[in-house]
Amino acid sequence: MTQPTLADHATVRAMFPALEAGVYLNTGTYGIMPEPALTRYIALVEEYERFGLFSTNGVGQKVEQARTAIAGLLSCASTQIAFTGNATDGINLALAGLTWQEDDEVIITDEEHEAVYHPLLYLQRTKGIRIRRVSVSPDLDVMMERCAAVASPRTQLLVFSHVTCESGTRLPAAALCAWAKDRGILSLVDGAQSLGVFPTDVGMLGCDFYTGNGHKWLCGPKGTGVFYASPEGLQLLSPAHVGAGSLEKADLKSGTAQLWSSGRRFEFGTRAGTLYGGLGYSLAWLDELGWDNVTAYIKQLNDSLKTAILERPYLHLLTPQPFKHSSGLTTFVADGWDAGKLSQALWHQARIRVRVIPHYNALRIATAHFNNQADLDVLIATLDDLASKGNNDES
Repeated sequence: MTQPTLADHATVRAMFPALEAGVYLNTGTYGIMPEPALTRYIALVEEYERFGLFSTNGVGQKVEQARTAIAGLLSCASTQIAFTGNATDGINLALAGLTWQEDDEVIITDEEHEAVYHPLLYLQRTKGIRIRRVSVSPDLDVMMERCAAVASPRTQLLVFSHVTCESGTRLPAAALCAWAKDRGILSLVDGAQSLGVFPTDVGMLGCDFYTGNGHKWLCGPKGTGVFYASPEGLQLLSPAHVGAGSLEKADLKSGTAQLWSSGRRFEFGTRAGTLYGGLGYSLAWLDELGWDNVTAYIKQLNDSLKTAILERPYLHLLTPQPFKHSSGLTTFVADGWDAGKLSQALWHQARIRVRVIPHYNALRIATAHFNNQADLDVLIATLDDLASKGNNDES
């Protein structure tokens, strides 16, 4: 079968059987695999689990092919990439790998995922670090001012989402990393909502650490994540866990224990290589569509949805309108509705899957490459119908 393009969108959608079951607008939580990639992934798992070392599918080679593809997306060397289980793993590799002193400070935003603030809260309790929070803004000057207001000689790390998971705000990542570097502060970027949506060059970002996952916008298997460390950043990390595969040189007699100088230091023991082979299949699928085409298509849908929201007085857009300040996520509040109940109503009335953002009592919509304008039309029509029937305050 010929690989479809986004210009042939009906064929793209046909590769996602889930779309026949409803309107899937929650890729920001879990993406879904395209059928050709899923079929190859299942076949890879079946052979490897059935035949083990008799397998001829070259799982190890497929892992390295996937690593090369991720490195290409991030414009870095493949040796700088470690495969993990998810973005949270990468955050922990950085936070647990750094050396902390009591009263060291970390700056984060007020829209970070639990993957960021939970391990930081743990470090606060166990190491005595201090967490400084700043409010999110797409405006560079505003973010600089807010970071400067909380920074101190004790600030060791700046952690922020490239695209925030709550309002979907795209932060000025390169400038923030440069601001941190100028002050001797390390930077960790959570790319969970950016990787696979728009081009990301970690060298241009200038971050010390970057983490992402394969199960959202890359439409890979659940249980796949990536972690990047700059050459300098890598040397600052002491792995909390080490096992067979972590050390380039190991000798009991001499006591030698030399870590790999690459991301391999974080990969040890028996690992589910088929997961990353499956991720590679999804990456190949998206690569054939063309990453620039994918970004342009997501932008088109994102712009259309924001326009529809802004045309309705009962809906209030929380996401910055320009795509350059946002991404594939659109967050809004509906007057008079509890977001959880509205989400349930959308599902029961039209089988629409969205994400609830409790922080803002809002709904978050993810417009992925497999969605289309008809999906958005169903969403808006259902919202209009629910609004015409009145809110749920008394229900």
